[in-house]
Amino acid sequence: MLKFQLFIVLIVLVFNLRSQSQINSTSFQNPLNNGDLTFGANYFKDKLAQREAIEKAITLLENKNQLIPLQGLDTLRIAAISFGSSSVTPFQKMLGNYTKINCFNLPVGFSEDEMNALIKNLGSFNLVIIGVHSSIEGKNLLHRLSSVKNQVVVSFLNPENLNKMGDIGYPDGLLVAYENSEIAQQLAAQLLFGGIGAKGKLPVSIGDRYRSGDGLTINQPIRLKYTIPEEVGLNSVRVNGRIDSIVNNALSKRAFPGCNILVAKDGKVIFQKAYGFHTYEMRTPSSTDDIYDLASVTKVAGALPAIMKLNEEGKCLLDEPFSTYWTDWKKGLFHPSNKSDVTVREMLAHQSGLVPYITFYKRTLSEKGLSDRWYSAIQSDRYNLEVAPGLFLKSKFRNSVNKSIRKSPLKTRGTYVYSDLSVILTPDIVSKIAGTNYIDYLDQHFYGPLGATTMTYLPLKKFSHEQVIPTEYDDYFRKRLIHGSVHDESASVFGGIAGNAGLFSSANDLAKLVQMYLQFGTYGGKQYLKKSTLETFNTVQFPQINNRRALGFDKPLIDNQKFDKKNAYPCLAATPQSFGHSGFTGTFFWADPTNGLVYIFLSNRVNPTRENHKISELNVRTEILQAMYEELRNTTKIQ
Repeated sequence: MLKFQLFIVLIVLVFNLRSQSQINSTSFQNPLNNGDLTFGANYFKDKLAQREAIEKAITLLENKNQLIPLQGLDTLRIAAISFGSSSVTPFQKMLGNYTKINCFNLPVGFSEDEMNALIKNLGSFNLVIIGVHSSIEGKNLLHRLSSVKNQVVVSFLNPENLNKMGDIGYPDGLLVAYENSEIAQQLAAQLLFGGIGAKGKLPVSIGDRYRSGDGLTINQPIRLKYTIPEEVGLNSVRVNGRIDSIVNNALSKRAFPGCNILVAKDGKVIFQKAYGFHTYEMRTPSSTDDIYDLASVTKVAGALPAIMKLNEEGKCLLDEPFSTYWTDWKKGLFHPSNKSDVTVREMLAHQSGLVPYITFYKRTLSEKGLSDRWYSAIQSDRYNLEVAPGLFLKSKFRNSVNKSIRKSPLKTRGTYVYSDLSVILTPDIVSKIAGTNYIDYLDQHFYGPLGATTMTYLPLKKFSHEQVIPTEYDDYFRKRLIHGSVHDESASVFGGIAGNAGLFSSANDLAKLVQMYLQFGTYGGKQYLKKSTLETFNTVQFPQINNRRALGFDKPLIDNQKFDKKNAYPCLAATPQSFGHSGFTGTFFWADPTNGLVYIFLSNRVNPTRENHKISELNVRTEILQAMYEELRNTTKIQ
């Protein structure tokens, strides 16, 4: 009886909070813009209480073979069915934050033909997640699906309605969320992937199988949680207001057409927002699912994880000559080389003496433009380097590129000079050492298990033009809008697959990789890299010569705290332990293990031209980072 009374109290509390939230939503249409900080703070304080109550109540009743939280994301083909809804639900959308999800919807009153078609479609999936949003006809549906292997049922009904549905089969996972609100749907999805733990207990019995007080426990979250700033002690009105102000000012001055921003604190995503449009024509609004050309962020999101993995396996040693792994640089009687003794460490710290870049593509141009000697509109073994859709460079041009790099001068060895040249070669080196294709290596060891399904080279092979953000109108080389092909010319002559550029991603998926770095190699219950590896690669290598770089990662200026706000990098508050990287197209990330902070900024500032430098002139990316540090300081949560 006492347990039942407690259940009633909980339901009343949640109902009251929901009612208050609905009143606020109506009378307080935009709490972020009306300037009433006190009212806004109270609004989000209520939101946090509502979230906490629902999270505490969600109950895990079945978890066969420890299926939940879901593991091995790269092995799962997931169908997410929302029964009782005709469109994609908040539940399905949140599931998609963690990995690729195939959504199916059956509205109330679905026909037998619709159900048969759905069941037929499920044959290609090895995990089916069923969100039950309506009890009408639910028994029939669950009975028909009960034979599906690896089935998880999530009920958004109260226990009484679920009880009326009778036999729900024997699902491998069963979750009761008690209500069909947006927050309950989002939190239930997060529990399945380990964004939150499980601690709820049934307040009443469900049939003869589940008794009052039942409920399995999952103690610790293992993946990113999606929540509001108040959960980490921040103020939503202030956080949103400060970021909005910086970005809207940049948009008004046409620093970029649009952008995506994500901020996570202590493993919790507290800000995730898309601004502006894909282009200045304003036809397609930006979305948080948008995929951006990461440009030089590729160096630490593509090339570097592969190098770190091979390094800890003893297959790519930091103080070995780079020529050990790239034999084209070995010195021979008829093969002169000035780079045979340059080490991997020197390369990664950008003080090898290599020139910053070489404009390889210019050798393929004639006075009239692209030379017929080098290009074909048809792909073949002879022309296999796709520099843009329908434009293929002769395969043997790679030999010319390699020769140019080998013969380039070493002008500044022992001095910090940022260079692309060695990291360009990473895919070939990784493929040779690992004995597998570079892209497959990254997918197998990192992107697939992370659930970072948008993180990829050659994005148009997997995604539509509509989801991929266009970059520059290239009027000097490819003579077209670059849309889905790598922006960087050096990477383009490698067919879009290089270590310096070519990787594309959404902000959300990049955050998973960066969070893994922040957590010293662990994420989602899996150890991707050793802690010692991350510590080594995130250490400034040559501070005595004022080189701020770690191994691949960018770092704050040496003695950054001694600079003023204008001249500090990336911002005055960045700690010595923090790290990140920027990209030419307008991308940037920064992570701070000391403060548990992850910040992602993706834009296409080069659209339609690279001559637009306002993003740097306005310090947009770093101003937002500094603002976040200041907000953390206001809560005394910063170190």
